[in-house]
Amino acid sequence: MVVCCMDVLQPKGYKKILPAGLEGSLVAESVLALHALYEEITRAQETWKEKSPFRCPPGCGRCCETFEPDVLEVEALYLAVWMFKNQRERLGTLSFETPSSGCFLADSANPYHCTVYEGRPLICRLFAYAGDRDKKGRVRFRPCKYQEGYEGVTYGEETLLSLFRGVPPVMADYTALALGIMPAETGHRLPLRQALPSALNKVRYLLDLAAFSASSESPFRDDDTDNDGPPLDKAS
Repeated sequence: MVVCCMDVLQPKGYKKILPAGLEGSLVAESVLALHALYEEITRAQETWKEKSPFRCPPGCGRCCETFEPDVLEVEALYLAVWMFKNQRERLGTLSFETPSSGCFLADSANPYHCTVYEGRPLICRLFAYAGDRDKKGRVRFRPCKYQEGYEGVTYGEETLLSLFRGVPPVMADYTALALGIMPAETGHRLPLRQALPSALNKVRYLLDLAAFSASSESPFRDDDTDNDGPPLDKAS
């Protein structure tokens, strides 16, 4: 069952998700809402995997070689927050230009391929383990073409229930929930390599602002706030 992620804005362990200084911001609220949705996707997919035989081939990363996801702003912000939390040292050397095709965050020399796996966008989480709906709204599932033995097969809802006693999570359902997190963006998407730099800059600004605010509240600061030189002695 799909749950509304907006009902869970501060999940347990949120400090493991957010870098210090981001708490309480609108960006944090959106990121935590998307995190709750991502966790629901994981649970739904685990249930589907328990019922079905479909698996990605070991070490397969072919979907990353020619495909780069288009993402919502909230997805880019989630990845940016994750990188500030987990890969801050990498941000200064990150290249958005190469490779020119496929995902620039994939590493073909790495057996796991995705270098930001825990921060990856929505489509990357849903791909291979999600279905869609036909014209009558019934769930259907088409295995990934790289899953050997299932090439060109599409399973309708009745067949899925008969063979596996369950259906996969539906991609459109979770996409709709993601769209509801930042409705003002009206579903605007950009390729990841275009969306991520802006998201990183936004998160960096908020963290810098939080750091400045914290330093200005230090008990050792003086009362001179115009930055025009050292404070003058107070009159006696």
